[in-house]
Amino acid sequence: MKSMLKRKNKKGFTLMEMLIVVGIIAILVAIAIPTFGGAQKKAKYAADIANVRAWYAEQLVNDMTEGDGFTEKSFSEENSDTDELKLQMKGATAEATGTTAETFKVVYDPNGDGTEDEGDFPSVTFPSDAD
Repeated sequence: MKSMLKRKNKKGFTLMEMLIVVGIIAILVAIAIPTFGGAQKKAKYAADIANVRAWYAEQLVNDMTEGDGFTEKSFSEENSDTDELKLQMKGATAEATGTTAETFKVVYDPNGDGTEDEGDFPSVTFPSDAD
């Protein structure tokens, strides 16, 4: 009778094995979350740069084709839903200055406060000095 109660083939995992697996998964998640946050911020910065560059080019083309000139404008992430220029990064701003093609420029500030650049996210001016 006792031999029938003993299982010959143990199937399944022990509690200790399950705890080890859960611990490993928790460590991997703890590493992945900050990495994902950094990648998301870099993607928003890149999207903002592309949007500002495209908006700058659009304004130049409109001036060349329609001759309307330029309007000085300020954009921010907070009022991005109503603006024609959509900014993604939290607190970012863009400012367009100048009324002629020679003086027209757009400055994108990812910090939005005009302070020193924050690490990997410098301010960008269109047209750049290299252009």
